[in-house]
Amino acid sequence: MNILSISVGGKNSSDFAQTNDCGTSVSVGASCTITVTFTPTATGSRSALVNINDSGGGSPQKISLSGTGS
Repeated sequence: MNILSISVGGKNSSDFAQTNDCGTSVSVGASCTITVTFTPTATGSRSALVNINDSGGGSPQKISLSGTGS
């Protein structure tokens, strides 16, 4: 599967950052890691999405993120 992009988007996207070791493709049976950090810029509930655009079916894949700023 080809990885076209991995990004954070949504309502409070600036509160979340991602790094990954996916490269531009993931082979059958292989895996990669996406790491997300949360640094809230305000108090209360914060949310965003990790968007994974790829050549597989159902693209983009979306992972919901949430956290609470204090």
